[in-house]
Amino acid sequence: MDIFLIIIQYVGAISFTISATIYAIHKRADIVGALVFSLLTCFGGGLMRDLILGKFPPNILVDKGYLYLALASVLVCLVIYHLAFIKKIRGFIGKHEHSFIIEFTDAIGLASFVVSGMETAISYAPEGTKQSFLIIVFAGCITGVGGGILRDICSAQIPSVFRKHIYLIPVIVASIFFALVYDKLEAVAIIVAIVFIIAIRILAYKFKWNLPIPKQIPEKEEEKEKELIKK
Repeated sequence: MDIFLIIIQYVGAISFTISATIYAIHKRADIVGALVFSLLTCFGGGLMRDLILGKFPPNILVDKGYLYLALASVLVCLVIYHLAFIKKIRGFIGKHEHSFIIEFTDAIGLASFVVSGMETAISYAPEGTKQSFLIIVFAGCITGVGGGILRDICSAQIPSVFRKHIYLIPVIVASIFFALVYDKLEAVAIIVAIVFIIAIRILAYKFKWNLPIPKQIPEKEEEKEKELIKK
């Protein structure tokens, strides 16, 4: 199981790095910006989790393998993109398909990091005791979405987790399920959580599923309300 979890973490790091690098390219960031966006997306959530749970030093500073893997993935992505003079490759990256690449790799990274975050939280529990249900759910959620939130804030936009294609809901549901059954059926909990998150994220992207958004007030009515407030 330990080897399986290590593989999950490496897959998550590579997937998040790919999606973040493509995201940075479309934001017209330079190589430094691409590195920062990718590292934030990969390790921001885990860093926040470790700091909040009181784990010092954080995992990213202890196990440098993930850092090296992320840096290598960023450089490979940038080299492939900038050397892709073949029209088919350039066109594939530049057209509508790029959105699916971002969403698909992001979904894999999200699922992997949610599970690894919960497993990490479980390992924090004192020997012979069971970790708190809320801590496990919190660790899974913050590890999965924390990095993306930091990335979006740095790119001066509302985090996607709060506005696009049902992002946080599958993470919360999967985390709750995992926390409820991991003690008896850990392998099942891991597999179901990963498959559920990836499936919901891809379906939400494919069919444009979004949560309801409060209706915007028309400009004229908004001006009237402002006048009433002044009076």
